[in-house]
Amino acid sequence: MLTSLKKLRTTITSPNVPLEKRITYAMVLCAMLGEFFGFVESFLLHLSIQAILLPLISFFFLLLLYFWGIKTKHIKIFSLLGISIIGLVIFPLMFFANAGLQAGMPYYFLLAFVCTALALRGKSRIIIYALLVIVYTTLFFVYRYFPQIFIPMTAEDAFIDQIFSLLIAGSILFIFSYTVSRQNAHDRRTIKELSLLYERQANTDELTGLYNRRYFNHFLKLAILTLGDTGKLHVAMFDIDNFKSVNDKYGHPFGDTVLKRFAHILSKRESIGATVCRYGGEEFLILLPKKDKEEAINIVEGILEETRSTIDIPEDKFITVSAGFITCTEEMSFEKLLQLVDKNLYTAKASGKDKVIY
Repeated sequence: MLTSLKKLRTTITSPNVPLEKRITYAMVLCAMLGEFFGFVESFLLHLSIQAILLPLISFFFLLLLYFWGIKTKHIKIFSLLGISIIGLVIFPLMFFANAGLQAGMPYYFLLAFVCTALALRGKSRIIIYALLVIVYTTLFFVYRYFPQIFIPMTAEDAFIDQIFSLLIAGSILFIFSYTVSRQNAHDRRTIKELSLLYERQANTDELTGLYNRRYFNHFLKLAILTLGDTGKLHVAMFDIDNFKSVNDKYGHPFGDTVLKRFAHILSKRESIGATVCRYGGEEFLILLPKKDKEEAINIVEGILEETRSTIDIPEDKFITVSAGFITCTEEMSFEKLLQLVDKNLYTAKASGKDKVIY
C-alpha cells in the first residue's frame, strides 16, 4: 500500500510524467475519494440500499482502473477510457443516486469538463466534450421533468452532500491547477536549459550563421510538445533550385555566396517570430508559430519572390527556390511532420520548381 501511494504521488506530481496521464490519475483519485465518501455518507445518513451500494461498487471498479493505469504504457487509451467511464457512466449514475440537482453531483460534472480539456487531445477531446454536454444537459432536463425517478434526500442530507462534494471537487481542482502550474514552470526551465545548452555548443551553421540541423530538430520537437499552449505552428522546407548546376558552372565560392544570401533572406523573418535553419546542403527550414495558415503561406511566398528578385547570377539569370509547407496538428509526431513537409517539397520540385506546395 505504501509503495502504491508513493507511486501515485510521483505520477501526479512529477513533471517527467506526461501531463495527460497525471491529470487522469488525479481524476481517478477524485472519483475514488468521491465514491468512498459517498458510501460512508450514504451509510451514516441511512440512505436507500441503492445509494449505499452504488458508490461502493464504483469505488472498487475505480480501484481496478487505477492499478491498470499504473501498469499500462498506453497513456492515451488510459486517459480516454478513464475519463469516459467516470464522466459518462459513474458520475451520471451517482447523479441519480444522490438526489440530482438537489445534492452536490454538479460539482463533479465540472471536474469532468476540466479533465477532458487537460488530459485529452485532438478529436478525442472534442468528442468527449460534446458527449458530456449532451449527457449532462439531458440529466438536468430529466431532473426538471421527472424528479420522482431520482433517489431523494432530506434538505439537511442534501446540504451535507453539497459540502462534501464542494470540498472534494475544490481540492481536486486545486491539485489540477498546481499540477499544470508546475508543468508550465518545468517546461519554462527546460526551454531555458536547452537554450543555454545549445548556445554553448555548435548550434549554428558555420557558413550561413543560421541554426544547424541538430539544434532545429530539438527545438521543433519541443515546439510540437507544447503545441497545445503555443497555438498554431507551421513549417516550410526550402530547396534552392538547380544548385548543383550553379556550383558546377560558377564554382563553389559562388555557390557559398548564394547560400549566404538566401540565408540572409530567411533570417530577416526572425523579426516576426520565425526560427530558421540550414538543414543540410541547399535545404533550409523555417518554423512559423502563432500565425494563421494564410499569413504563414504569404510569408513563404514572399521568401520565394524576394529570392527571385535579389539573388541573380551571370547571363541575366536568377536563383529560384522551391518550398514544401505544412501546418502542424496535435496528432503529428516530429517524424511525421518532417516526412509531410519533405513530400510537399518534392512535389514542388517535380511540378516545375519555384513554387510552394501545401
